[in-house]
Amino acid sequence: MDELPGPAALGATIRRYVSVDRRHLELLHGNIQRRRVGPVERTAFLRELIADSERVDDQELAALLGHGSGWRERLVAAWMAGTGGHTRQRQRIGELLIGSRQTYAGQGYCFALACFGTPADAQILCAYLDQYLRQPDLYYDQHWAIGALLDVDTQLGSDYAERFTAPDGLWQQWTRDKSPEYLEAQKDHVAGLRALVEEARQADPAGTDQRTVRLPAGWVPIPEHDRAVFEAEVVTEVSSDLKPSHPLAGRPLMAVAHCSQRDHVLFVVAEEPIRWALVELSWSGKPEPGIQPHWDFFASPETAAAGLREHM
Repeated sequence: MDELPGPAALGATIRRYVSVDRRHLELLHGNIQRRRVGPVERTAFLRELIADSERVDDQELAALLGHGSGWRERLVAAWMAGTGGHTRQRQRIGELLIGSRQTYAGQGYCFALACFGTPADAQILCAYLDQYLRQPDLYYDQHWAIGALLDVDTQLGSDYAERFTAPDGLWQQWTRDKSPEYLEAQKDHVAGLRALVEEARQADPAGTDQRTVRLPAGWVPIPEHDRAVFEAEVVTEVSSDLKPSHPLAGRPLMAVAHCSQRDHVLFVVAEEPIRWALVELSWSGKPEPGIQPHWDFFASPETAAAGLREHM
């Protein structure tokens, strides 16, 4: 069995994959599907999630799904597992879903199983529904599970859900809303989230992810001839020799703007898809202790601009 990362490395994994753009809030309840924002920002958010789902490895996912993690870490990890096709996490995701020991995280497990979309995933969802539809006093993730199972049936041309949704079946006994339209809505919710991810995957990054961030008052663009000073300072403070687990270590960064006090600097992270890092520099000229310097990642120009305004 692979050794799981220690507390410091786990913290860095959480900050890299979970804290960026407060990602868990967009994924919770599938909020990204109903956000009152334009498609450009939504696509940028999902492209960043897709990029991280391809970047994350099984050890990091296992840590985020581990015994010491909370619902936020597990929700995001499940979405990344499903989006990135990390089927090696299927057993762990199934165990966590059946255990149902945390609120909200089960939504992500159901989404991941729908993304995997195999008979093995349908069987896990069936096991969950067999157990929790027999307990009418428990209102857990039954809606997500039945929606995911119906979605898997659509993908496979199977009928795993039929024994639950048949007249007088367990679903009919558990829920107050017995209409076929309600079941269809549950399936469409899960299928719609998968479709949004696939649409973002196919989107033209040049049309959805621009390098330009609209700077709010108090922020100053950095001329090209001055960028090297800021870039050298962040490299010094984030010493890759001492802190290889720091999320900024080893990443190519380009300084684009600073606040009026010059202690906070906005960098473009030269990766695909493009994202931004707001870094708090001490200007000490030496590596900082612990996990310093502090940073925030942003997935889109809109969220980056909002972060700059909040700082000011």
